[in-house]
Amino acid sequence: MEVTKEHIKELLNKPGPVTDLLAMAEKKTGLDRMILLGLSITFLTFWLCVGYGAQLICGVIGFLYPAYESVKALRNADTHIEKRWLTYWVVFAFFHVLEFFSDHLVWWVPLYWLVKTIFLVWCMAPINQNGSAVVYKLVIRPLYVKYHGDIDTVMEKAVNKAEGLFEKVTEKAKKVAKEVTNNHKSELLDNWTQH
Repeated sequence: MEVTKEHIKELLNKPGPVTDLLAMAEKKTGLDRMILLGLSITFLTFWLCVGYGAQLICGVIGFLYPAYESVKALRNADTHIEKRWLTYWVVFAFFHVLEFFSDHLVWWVPLYWLVKTIFLVWCMAPINQNGSAVVYKLVIRPLYVKYHGDIDTVMEKAVNKAEGLFEKVTEKAKKVAKEVTNNHKSELLDNWTQH
């Protein structure tokens, strides 16, 4: 799907919080929303390249709009839209885990936060072949198909261990509570009989 100026204008006039914000900015500045969008993109690009807090800006961009749209999709119960945003969050989490393990490399990659933000915007883009769909189809799904049996086995073992540990902790807590209660009863009885 080719993105044209008319398509962007249509998106910028679609009801929602972004449109409301742009309408307010348009009213206060007297500038067209396309110019405001261009200025915002220019400012954010500059900020992500050299600004303090680029990681925060990237995180906010990658979280706020998708979170809002996800809640809206759940509220409207549209399975197609729910699947789209669920795919986004799976890719977002996958990328986040990869990023965690390569954190020291991140600081050496020039313009990392700008590139990551562009990637996340591509992942949330309202087009059929957005980044989430492509990464899921080419990377995550094949990995899942290949390793899901092993992952299920490990998860089952982890759940069983956690249940066993929880039962032990619960039994120990009951035992300690009973001892404390019995000791406290004995002290109360001793104090009461002494008076």
